[in-house]
Amino acid sequence: MAQLFSLGVIEYRTKFAIKMIMKTSLSVFAIVGVVSTALAVLVSPFTSWNDLTQKSPDIVIARCTVTTPDSTPIGDGMVWSDIEVVSVLKGDTKPGVAKMVSQYWPRQGERFLMFSEYQSNQLYQAYNATEAYRIVPLGRYFLTSELAGKPLDKQIQLIFQSRLENLKRIDEEKTRLEGGLTK
Repeated sequence: MAQLFSLGVIEYRTKFAIKMIMKTSLSVFAIVGVVSTALAVLVSPFTSWNDLTQKSPDIVIARCTVTTPDSTPIGDGMVWSDIEVVSVLKGDTKPGVAKMVSQYWPRQGERFLMFSEYQSNQLYQAYNATEAYRIVPLGRYFLTSELAGKPLDKQIQLIFQSRLENLKRIDEEKTRLEGGLTK
């Protein structure tokens, strides 16, 4: 009789321990899921340039001064770069030294148009341009002085036009190089 009783206690304890392990595992899994979701970078799909212009509190022309080295692993796909804001097309920010975070990986010295939001909190102060489409590279010879005195929409059109001309030259180079591969 004592053996049956002790077997019952052992069985009860075993079942209790299994339930506790399952509850703990489920709790840990839920916590990890919530934390990883909270730390995930939200990426919005591109809708239109007009929408992006309206929804971006800060639109600036910037130059990359320092970027993440090529060998640096980036866990969430975001690249931190030191920039110099050269010109403010829209927003309350001022030209000067700043930081930028984006999926776009600028080269040192590269100039670009950036649709962003300047964020200043306890964690960091930076222009947030999460999605790569928020960055439009400027050509080497683009003169920002051409934008002076023009309305925002016209400034953006001039930059887009210049970028398209650069991309046409790249397509021409691509065609020449492909011709060299076919013999």
